Amino acid sequence: MEDLYDLTIAIWSQTNVKLQEGISLALISEFESKLDFKFPENFKAFYQKVNGFVEGEWNKDMFSLWPIERITKEYLIAENKDYVPFCDYLISCYTFGYVKSGEGIIMDITSDKICNTFEEFIQLLNSNSDILY
Repeated sequence: MEDLYDLTIAIWSQTNVKLQEGISLALISEFESKLDFKFPENFKAFYQKVNGFVEGEWNKDMFSLWPIERITKEYLIAENKDYVPFCDYLISCYTFGYVKSGEGIIMDITSDKICNTFEEFIQLLNSNSDILY
C-alpha cells in the first residue's frame, strides 16, 4: 500500500498536479463525525500523506481527488445522505464515492460498484481504466 501511494504521489507531482498536504488522523476523525461515516483505513492512510488535490486541480485524465473539506461540503449540501463522494470526473460530470449502507466504491451516475477498496480505485486512476468511464 505504501509503495502504491508513494508512486501515485510521485506521478501526480511529476505531472504538475498541485496536492494538498496530508492531514492528521485527529482531523480525519473530526470530519468523520460531521459525515457520520468512518472512512476505511486505507483511505485514511492515503489522506495522511495527501489531502487530495488543490481546489480546481485535476490529473491528466480530468479526475480530481477532493480534499476532506470538499468531501464534507459536498456531502452536507447533497440530498443523498447515504453517499460520500470523494472524486469527480470532468468538473463534476459524475463522482465516485462510498455508500454508507454498502461496500466498495461506486460511480454515482450508474450506482455501479467499480471496485472494492481505495487502493483499487487509485490503481484504476493511475491506469486510466475504462471502468472509470
